[in-house]
Amino acid sequence: MALRMVALNRIADGRWFARKVIPEDVREAYQRLYGVRREAHLKLPADTPRHESKVRLGEWEAEVETRIATLRAQRNGEGQPLTRVNAIALAGRWYSWFVAQYENDPGPAKVWRELSDIFVWEVIRSEAPESFEEDPRSDPHWDWAKEPEVREAVRPRVAEQARVATFLASEGIALNATAYALFVDAVSDNLLLGSRCWRSALMATTVNRLANLTLHRRPILTPFRGGVCW
Repeated sequence: MALRMVALNRIADGRWFARKVIPEDVREAYQRLYGVRREAHLKLPADTPRHESKVRLGEWEAEVETRIATLRAQRNGEGQPLTRVNAIALAGRWYSWFVAQYENDPGPAKVWRELSDIFVWEVIRSEAPESFEEDPRSDPHWDWAKEPEVREAVRPRVAEQARVATFLASEGIALNATAYALFVDAVSDNLLLGSRCWRSALMATTVNRLANLTLHRRPILTPFRGGVCW
């Protein structure tokens, strides 16, 4: 059977648009995790160059395909297992992959502030328990963010923000359900740590830190209360 290629077209307002049908056997799980049931949509700004739009289409399609394959593997009890230590190590590889994409063009500090704001305030902070809301000083290091119910609630959005599916596809890795949860939780911890650093140390040296990390593949240790920055 021939594969259906995903088409990239212009819509009435000039934006680039593509759609991909979600297979029936994973629609329920896909909707639960990603908020769409029948089709995944990609929309790009009208001023996106054609060559860039094609690259982003390929990345987006690979991510959707990986999500589908992961859901099927998890449903069937397939996929690679991970220990907690393995998951942390894989999350370290994810971080190197993530920042390497910005090595040649890290962009303005504003971009990293916005990424920090989305992850900290929209993803994690929204799940804070009432006890923390009443007295934030009672848990200055946000230990509540590692509670099982919080982990489960934020996992889909963490995976989306961190482009976990794209990373796993680039590594040729399929994880079983337990391993996937451990890995995304480790990525979440990395993002929370990094976000604290970005907020406390976002200045001109941010670009240098990212460049040094991707060039030398070793941590750049900047102390902050409760841990170490990348």
